Amino acid sequence: MKTNKQKLSIVGLLYKKAPRLLIFSVSVGAIAGALYSLIIPFVIQGIAAEADSGLAFSVAGVSFEFDQSSYAAMFFITVTAILFTKLGSVILVNSIAKSAAADLKMSVADTISRARTDSIENVGFSRLLNILSDDVNSVANAAITIPLLVVSFVTILGMLGYLAFLNISVFGIVVGAIVVGLFMFQLPVTLAQKKYEKARAIKDVIQEGVRGLVMGAYELKLNGKKSERFRKEELLDPVNRSVRLEKIADAIFHFAGTSSDLLSFFIIGSVVFILPTYMTLDNAETYGVVMALLYIAGPLAHILGMMQQFKVGQIAMIRIEALYELEEEMQVTETDNIPPTWHSFGGDKLTYQYPNSSSDRTFSLAPISVDFKPGQVNFIVGGNGSGKTTLSKLLSLHYLPSSGNLYFDGVCIDRSNIAAARERISVIYSDYYLFSKIYCDLATVDMGKVNTYLNMLGLSGKTELIDGRFTTTDLSDGQRRRLALMVALLEDKDIYVFDEWAADQDPTFKKIFYQSILPEMRKDNKLVIVITHDDRYFNHADRVITMEDGRVNSIQEIKSEALNRVIETKGTVFEPLAEMA
Repeated sequence: MKTNKQKLSIVGLLYKKAPRLLIFSVSVGAIAGALYSLIIPFVIQGIAAEADSGLAFSVAGVSFEFDQSSYAAMFFITVTAILFTKLGSVILVNSIAKSAAADLKMSVADTISRARTDSIENVGFSRLLNILSDDVNSVANAAITIPLLVVSFVTILGMLGYLAFLNISVFGIVVGAIVVGLFMFQLPVTLAQKKYEKARAIKDVIQEGVRGLVMGAYELKLNGKKSERFRKEELLDPVNRSVRLEKIADAIFHFAGTSSDLLSFFIIGSVVFILPTYMTLDNAETYGVVMALLYIAGPLAHILGMMQQFKVGQIAMIRIEALYELEEEMQVTETDNIPPTWHSFGGDKLTYQYPNSSSDRTFSLAPISVDFKPGQVNFIVGGNGSGKTTLSKLLSLHYLPSSGNLYFDGVCIDRSNIAAARERISVIYSDYYLFSKIYCDLATVDMGKVNTYLNMLGLSGKTELIDGRFTTTDLSDGQRRRLALMVALLEDKDIYVFDEWAADQDPTFKKIFYQSILPEMRKDNKLVIVITHDDRYFNHADRVITMEDGRVNSIQEIKSEALNRVIETKGTVFEPLAEMA
């Protein structure tokens, strides 16, 4: 099931966050724009008042007289009012934009959280990271331009009204020229937007390259040619392509903006040098028209300049909107009809097909039926691409089967109980993430177990658990994996899935894992599923499940003395583990 697609817009995002405050702030911005348009008339009338020793007129028998000092007072009052109204509008919209951007970021995070695991994998880490960082910030930056756009737009309208008051013919010429200029501006803007979209897509590739540069640093250090090719093909070339596209788009915007800036001067030239040939304008009208046109040039340039930032924000919004198309998991109704003490867990005729499979990811699982029991250690083996990890992700309920069912004691896992079922499972996959904090009730954490595990896993003195947080997770890969194992064991779940956990461990800790931890988990009645290639330790499993080409090829029951050995304890059950360490 897909998530409900949301139609997003920058203005709509702000309106949804604070509709009344947005309307108020935009209205204040409009007042600022209107006040801007009064400055030129006040200046011109002030000059006229100085020349005529004051101006007087009457309305409905009431006489009004203004001298230069009156216009000066009105001018400075207007400028002061502009300061506070424009500043207030910008600050208010900026506040709304920041809050709306934070909400948008959390909305994206919630969408990712609700999405199917395989859908998230299909989108890719780099693209999701770019959306959560760059795209959301681009939307916020674009939103901040709204009050400035309103101020500039209302200023232009006011000045056009002033032109209409001075001379309706000149007003018509100016409006026609602006319409033509905006139409001509829109053509290059459309071309520039396409360039920005391509550049933005390439940034996902760059993000993946940066990730590879960090995560693959050890390997790249040992292979100079590989390192150079990686740097060139995954970083340098994409960066150059992205920068080149952005430069072209910026140049197009600057060309269009600069050309539009000069539009006012073309009109001024026409009014001063060409228009007098066809109609008569007195000096006052000419001065007023020229000053109004000069004044329009600034707000018009602001609008066209901010269009670039606004377009980038729109592109980012489109990318965010596409994220809501991710396949969503089944709706959970939060019930638990799974027996507290269950005796069987497994799948019946499970199949799986990766969503939106690309040409290099067409793998699918054939119908698989498999059953597990508590207190059972299972090894899943097979070559690369045999389906081991895919099956384990079905069993850990990260993937939902394309067909078939998973069950506990015959109770089918569906949307009514999948959340409760997941609470019984703990996993460590090869691409695990180690959290720096234990997110649980600290009163339930047995610090005796913590210290025993730290000592047994060779982590004493490397890190400590204080107030639910590890003092450091800046450890070697093997140490981090051992710390992740400790956290999983502290969770005390019913089912554990380990994907090649021991692959990068030295012989001492491999031995501890297979010969001490797994038997202890068996004794504690845990169901353990281990993906492994360590055939020398197969005798420590109850069953070895062999997979090939997406099928279960064989299930071998293991019978050995090691399997039936019971760990004798004195006092704490962790003593044998500590002794092996």
